[in-house]
Formats: sequence, structure tokens, C-alpha cells
Amino acid sequence: MRPRLISTRSVWPLLLIGAALRLVNLHAPVLGVHSWRQADTAAIARNAFEAGLPLWLPQVDWGGASSGFAETDPPLYSQAVAWLYGWFGVKEWLARGLSLVLSLLALWLLVRLGQRLLGADAGWWGGLLFAVLPLSVFYGRSIQPESLLLACSALALERGLAWRHSGHYRDLSLASLGLTGAVLIKVLPALWLGLPLLWLAWLRHGPGLLRRLELWLVAAVVLGVTGAWYWHAHQLFLQTGLSFGFWGAGANRYSWGELIGPGYWGNLLLRTSVRGLAVLGLPLLVIGLLNKQLKAEARLLPIGLVSVLAAGALAPESSGVHEYYQLPLLLFACPLMGLGWVQLWQQAGRRSRRWLTGSMALLLGCSLVVLNLEYWAKEVPDGNPTWELAQRIQRDTPQEARIISVSGGDPTLLYLAHRKGWLKGPGAITESWLKERQAEGATHIAGSWEVIQSYSPFPENGAKARLRQLLGPQASHGPNYVVALPLQNDAPGSQP
Repeated sequence: MRPRLISTRSVWPLLLIGAALRLVNLHAPVLGVHSWRQADTAAIARNAFEAGLPLWLPQVDWGGASSGFAETDPPLYSQAVAWLYGWFGVKEWLARGLSLVLSLLALWLLVRLGQRLLGADAGWWGGLLFAVLPLSVFYGRSIQPESLLLACSALALERGLAWRHSGHYRDLSLASLGLTGAVLIKVLPALWLGLPLLWLAWLRHGPGLLRRLELWLVAAVVLGVTGAWYWHAHQLFLQTGLSFGFWGAGANRYSWGELIGPGYWGNLLLRTSVRGLAVLGLPLLVIGLLNKQLKAEARLLPIGLVSVLAAGALAPESSGVHEYYQLPLLLFACPLMGLGWVQLWQQAGRRSRRWLTGSMALLLGCSLVVLNLEYWAKEVPDGNPTWELAQRIQRDTPQEARIISVSGGDPTLLYLAHRKGWLKGPGAITESWLKERQAEGATHIAGSWEVIQSYSPFPENGAKARLRQLLGPQASHGPNYVVALPLQNDAPGSQP
């Protein structure tokens, strides 16, 4: 049975459902899952607004005595947030609101893509799943460029499919704009967007695509603009030594030995099934993939799925830790899940459809449970050690203070405290190192005795004992400490 190309269902209910879920905790501070990434993104936006910095000078809070300009991906999202700050002031809900709008744009484009490829009903149900699945909801309102990445990617795919049929340069230009934006943000979309788009180009031109000047021009623009940015970003690294760790011995992204054995793949399957597909979405995806009536152009969806997994395998250390590397799977999985649902519904009898309706309700319920337990509950500031310490830093130190944050590589504390300074793990702090930082302008050292990295428990070990001895009685009371430099170990009970 050929899928209907025109649906009587409106896309507005999907947008309203998606917006309602993404509005939860819209005013939440930068805490919880991936707060370190959100803190860096938000800090670059705030610094750009406060210092009037241009796009090409992304400034982080943990630059120490340097300018703070870091080797990062292009801060397109952060600059957009800084522009909003210029109009309305520094309010984090503006950043989350921008993510929400971009996520809904991606949803709308994804529905159009699914309807063109698989029929109106499959596209609509795929859009509903994208609206409610945990990964899509959380990263559709987090302070990260992931929402912009998905919007650019959905634009590239949807307009790429339109160009495959029309041949209009306007469609090709919009698809190229989306592709360029996505590759600038993450680089890896060069693979997981490039291959599906190449498949569409093959369907339009066949072997003659290699002779199409406009396609070579698209490739040159994408590679040229991306290469130019990362060359510039590396120059910033050479000046300041600050980087998000794209390459080199300290990148910690490319441990390909992890790909051998079940650990990496098993963790990936479990996390994607629960947080990405809300468990019950997995069988729908399998049914959609096994559909034998997929049109040739619809094969870009399984091509995209495989390409996302392959791109993650290129940086297994990052992909295994950071779940947003699997977020683009939803662009290709949701339409296929929608197709799986439509296929089941068409084949089911009246009684079976009651069970199917209950199963869809259960999937939505699973998504809400995962969202609450894994994401929303962790954004509550009450009782959070990092939040409480940040409030103490704001209260006990002047605005111009330079803080040594004993939080490893996590900048959340510096961002929440609205201070600049250094990041250091507790086990690496020595008296000589503190004196060197003091000579560079450090005024205080602050940390928590309860957590490190803003989320991991700080165990009772040698590092904690040595740090207590080094800081002396000034830091011996309470769950956290804010100690002025130089250390005054001979004044028991003194406070900074």
C-alpha cells in the first residue's frame, strides 16, 4: 500500500507538544547533565556580550592570566545568544529559548522530510516521536549548539531532497548552507550528512555527478570555510594554550582500542535505547528498517544511521562519554520509527489497535520518566554543592577576583560564580603551584569537599587529605571553602 502524500493532520500539535516539554526548567541555572559543556557555551556568550567580542574571538572563563581566547568550534550559537543579551540582558532562559526555537524548526523540517520520503502519516508520527524522546527534548533546550546543529542538518537533508527532484539552485544553496553550518559546528557531519546527501546526488546525476561543477563548488565551500575557521582557532591555541581538545596528545578522543570488544557498543546500545528511543522506540525502528517497500531515496535514512555510528567510532572516547554524539541518530531514526508505527497500525485489527495505543502511551510515559530522573531532577539548585559554593564565591569575593576552581576540567563553578580564573584537579595542587598562580594574579582558591567535576563524589583519599593539610584551618569547616591567597595557615579559624 503506497503511503499517502497528503496528511489531514496538522503539524501544530507536534510543535505545541514539543514546546511544552522543552519549556520545563527553562529558567534552570547551568547545572546537571553536561553542565560543563553548557557552562563553556554560556560563558562564551556572556563574555562576548560583556566585552563586545566578535565571533572570531571566543573567550572562556578558565583562561587564567591569559586573554582567555580558546581554540573552539565557531561560536555561532553563543554569538546569537550574546545578541539576545544585548536586547534583553543576561538571562539564561533566553539561551534556552533560542535552543527551543531551533529545536522546533528542526522538528518541522524533519516532518517535511519524513513525509516526502515515507508518506504523510509516517512523517507525522516520526515528528511526534522527535517531539517527545528524551535526547531530543533535553538538548532541544540546553545551552549548547546541538539544537542549531540539528536545525542545520534537517535543513540540509530536507532541501537536499527537494533539490534531488527540482534541480533548482535555490534548493541546493539552502542545503549547502545547512551542511556548512553543521560541519562548522561539529566537523563529523561531513560524514553523516555528506554520505546521505551524496546518495541523493547519485540518484539525480548517477556517475555524472563527478562532472557537476556546482557539486564541486559546494564541497569547496564547506571544506574551505571549515578549514579556515579551524586554522584560525589553532592560532588562538598557539597564543593562549587554551583548547577544547580537538587533536594532539591531550585530545583524549581517539582511543580506537575501545571499538574492540562489547563494552563500547553495548554501552552505546543501552544508552541510545533508553535515552534516545525511550526503550519502546527500538522495535519501531527495527520494523521501519526492515520495510521492503522503501523507495530508493528513502535509503538515505539507514545510510544516515550507519554514518552517525561510523562518525562516533572515529572519536570513540568522546562518543562513549558524551551522549549528544548520538543525538543526530534521531534525524534518521524518527521517520523510520514513524513508518514502523504506521505499518503496525495498518496491519492490526481493532483489538490489537487498543494494545498499540497503550504501547504508544507507554512510550510517552517512559520518555517522561527518563526526562525527569536523568535530566530535570539534576537541574534543581536547592542542595546542589556546586550551586551553593558559587553563591558563596559571589558573596565573599569581589567581582574582579581571580579564582582557582578545584573542579578538574569542569568550568561550571566559575560560570555560576561569574568569575574568571583557573581550573585544577585536587590531586595536582601544590604549594609551589599556588604561588605561581598567585604571581599571575590569583586571589582565591575555592572548591567543594563533597564533589569534584560538579557531579562526581569527592572520595576520602590521599588527594583530599593533602589538600586539607595545604589549605589549613581556613578550609577545615563546612562542605566547601573559599580561601584567600596567600594562605594563612598560622591563623586558625581565620576567614577570607
